[in-house]
Amino acid sequence: MKKLFQFIIMIIMGLAINSCYYDAFPEEEIIDEPETPTEDVSYQNDIMPLWAQCVGCHSGNEPPDLRDANSYNALKNGFVVPGDADASTLYKSLLGVGGVSLMPPGSQWPNTKINLVKDWINQGALNN
Repeated sequence: MKKLFQFIIMIIMGLAINSCYYDAFPEEEIIDEPETPTEDVSYQNDIMPLWAQCVGCHSGNEPPDLRDANSYNALKNGFVVPGDADASTLYKSLLGVGGVSLMPPGSQWPNTKINLVKDWINQGALNN
């Protein structure tokens, strides 16, 4: 009986030790999804029409001059850093960040318009 009791204890201990085994879960593979490529933004077709509401103030008296004939050159003269929207005064003014006043005053543009300007700047701010 004593041997049977020792045998049962050994089996129970063996089962107890093996039951504490933790399965290692495979690490989840993190897949970086590439950013969806933005379509090429045209200054003439996409950006210039945005200035229609701005020319009331920015028509030569208040820089930059956003009239159609002058807007591209005026923006390239210190308001836009081609390829770097975050460093561009134009982009900062649309968000009202970095010590730059929000433009247009009082209300921020919808994100779709702001992102369009951002994409144009980051694509090199081309006059296309």
